[in-house]
Amino acid sequence: MRGRILFLAMVWGGLAAWGAFPDQAPPNPVLPGADPHALLVKETLWIYPTHYAGPITRFYAWSSTDMRHWEQHGPVLDFGDVSWIKDDGADNHQAWAPAVVERDGVFYFYYSVGPQDKTPSRIGVAVGDNPAGPFVDSGEPLLTGGNGFEAIDPMVFIDPDSDAAYLYAGGSAGATLRVFELNPDMTSFAREMSVETPPHFTEGAFMHKRNGVYYLSYSSGAWWNATYTAHYATADSPVGPWEYGGVFLKSDTNHKGPGHHSIIRHPGKDAWFVVYHRWNHQRGLGPFNATRQVAIDRLVYDSDGSIQPITMTGGNTDIDTPPTVFPPGVVINHSPQATGLYIGSPSITVLPNGDYLAAHDFFGPESNEHECATAVVYRSSDKGENWRALTRLQCLFWPKVFTHRDNAYILGVEKHHGRIVIRRSEDNGETWTAPETPETGLLTAQGEYHTAPMPILEHDGRLWRAFEDATGGDRWGERYMAGMLSIPVDADLLNAANWTFSNFIARDPEWLGGDFIGWLEGNAVLTRDGDIVNILRVDTPGYPEKAAIVTVSDDGKTASFEPETGFINFPGGAKKFTIRFDEKSDRYWALATIVPEEHRDETKPARVRNTLALICSEDLRNWDVRGALLYRPDVESHGFQYVDWLFEGDDIIAVCRTAHEDGIGGARNNHDANFMTFHRIRNFRELTGNAY
Repeated sequence: MRGRILFLAMVWGGLAAWGAFPDQAPPNPVLPGADPHALLVKETLWIYPTHYAGPITRFYAWSSTDMRHWEQHGPVLDFGDVSWIKDDGADNHQAWAPAVVERDGVFYFYYSVGPQDKTPSRIGVAVGDNPAGPFVDSGEPLLTGGNGFEAIDPMVFIDPDSDAAYLYAGGSAGATLRVFELNPDMTSFAREMSVETPPHFTEGAFMHKRNGVYYLSYSSGAWWNATYTAHYATADSPVGPWEYGGVFLKSDTNHKGPGHHSIIRHPGKDAWFVVYHRWNHQRGLGPFNATRQVAIDRLVYDSDGSIQPITMTGGNTDIDTPPTVFPPGVVINHSPQATGLYIGSPSITVLPNGDYLAAHDFFGPESNEHECATAVVYRSSDKGENWRALTRLQCLFWPKVFTHRDNAYILGVEKHHGRIVIRRSEDNGETWTAPETPETGLLTAQGEYHTAPMPILEHDGRLWRAFEDATGGDRWGERYMAGMLSIPVDADLLNAANWTFSNFIARDPEWLGGDFIGWLEGNAVLTRDGDIVNILRVDTPGYPEKAAIVTVSDDGKTASFEPETGFINFPGGAKKFTIRFDEKSDRYWALATIVPEEHRDETKPARVRNTLALICSEDLRNWDVRGALLYRPDVESHGFQYVDWLFEGDDIIAVCRTAHEDGIGGARNNHDANFMTFHRIRNFRELTGNAY
């Protein structure tokens, strides 16, 4: 098949100090890559995958003694060291689907060479004295495709009864299995065996033997979508005839297209594992755009020897595959989509000592956002050029960091639609108070609240902050009711009794002629007349995009809205935006995720997130786009969104939730971001036209 991990060093031939090889599968996924061939040498597991980062013209190995901590080796073979690679006249070649076998202390490395369309695919073999390589090629192809047969996906099995070695190969478009007996040198053929192609065979054959039964397992379907599955057949010999057994790996809700596998046995027990690749956290049937991941699950047999269907497992949110492609700006954090943790809610503040403090939360299928969310806090001491992770805060979602008096605060909710909580740090973000009681930061004893990292506005001796009550229904958008929180500037911000809550205004579905879906993520803003208003994002199906202006009384207790005059045209109003007033230019400014004209027919405005723009207004009702700051033409998988920002002299400093290509599959979609990035917009008042 085509297609930063914590490294613990290990020397070949020795065993790590943590003990015997485990008999339970690890949290998945374990590695990036595809087509994994697994080889157990003593109590060390070696995996040889198709590499995840292009150009794919080399192979690497990974080793572990506990299936949790992995060391990368190699490249163990590079096409630059294979003399015959270019003999087919093709301009480009690809390396995939390796297999390794050990015989008499020598390791033989079999591998696929493409392309396989204009020129036939080929299988090569290289030799080494160590599973970590390097492997030296034999000097010529072992097998060349043609006449409808594709020489791909090699696997070598040594029969423990006869000691004969067999190479299994073939598949894909030809979907034909061929088997060859190898000579004792393991680099040439003695003869081709007569075999039938088993039912539903596509590619990726693997042979193992248990309790006298030979199991031929293989992949079926298209590797790029959810039809990819693993099947098996049994026989009394390594070459059949086959008795079809059925499917034992297939797609589920969170894991798609499992297949191209290998099977190993625990070195001391009748415990078996299947090592395979899959697409994690993908939607629909595909085709999928991501890096495939290697997973390991237990393989269990019934009493009659049949293989039980496998329930794929997950849980590994620590896999850290470094990006090979980077978005614009400074990367504060990268979370590969395979983790199931997506980056949300970026926020930024400047500490009294001049350092920057930033935060974000995690959302997604592995995030626990609906029970007890996780937020991460970072600090930069060099004006945003470099960032250090300080701490993870549990039960905190949609976090907004801000500075008040001499301390840092972080305000949000405990989970997706949870109670409002606030924490304080007196050591520049290193440690934080815990919101355990109404006197220590638990601002609401019950309820479901919604927010985003929205501005904290100081006016007339009070701090003002917009929030939404999420108990107005069950559906997103429709359930949100708009309100405002405020507190005296000299009060203890952790004491719930000091906060004033306005009433919360529910939506009316008849507003905007029936096109009003919901409002959320409001900004506390001071008008030129000295009034506090809440300017909210509005979800509507068409253009121009809208925002809503809710009026708040001077004492902060009453919020009111006039639908006839309260809606305004606002570029980017269907996504979260942040508004601040700049005295030097005497204008209101915002960073908003707008929709350029050329993308307006693709989908509703809330789903287009590929353009971040600087906009401004003199009166809060009429907004002009000064220029686009960040843009990618791909709407589906690129997004610059949920930006929080501050003025710094003539510049704007900002943090962005960024969905972007990373060289290992990119973001799941434009909403489910894989980066948090920092940006400096220099001389923003002078900006006209696009800056990207």
